[in-house]
Amino acid sequence: MVALKAWYDDEVDGHTVVSTPAELDRVLDVAVGWGWPAIVELFVAGKRVPETFGVGVHGEAGVGMLYYGGDGGWHSLGDETKTGTVLYYYMNADTETPLSSEIPLDVVRRAAHEFMSSGGERPASIAWQPSP
Repeated sequence: MVALKAWYDDEVDGHTVVSTPAELDRVLDVAVGWGWPAIVELFVAGKRVPETFGVGVHGEAGVGMLYYGGDGGWHSLGDETKTGTVLYYYMNADTETPLSSEIPLDVVRRAAHEFMSSGGERPASIAWQPSP
């Protein structure tokens, strides 16, 4: 398990360090509580060139999405018959993501914990698609 830097709230100066699963849950709970599609970006603390791991949560809809910046870029894969894009917001910046990347919120949360417990590896518990 590694400590992560979480960037997600433009009203907070800087990042939040999360070192335990409970601290990661608290950060995700804040973003889920906003109700709108928000992104929490996680980076392994202390890693010289960390991969970006984006955890999208849309509390009101009960879905989310994931993206992993390593190996050329990946998005989670949900219903691959869905086409088009959906907007998630990272600190008030619009971020288009494939609609097919949305997956249930509980699966998103488990994958975020897997990212933390694996030391920053792309979670193997979900299906992935190359980023557009």
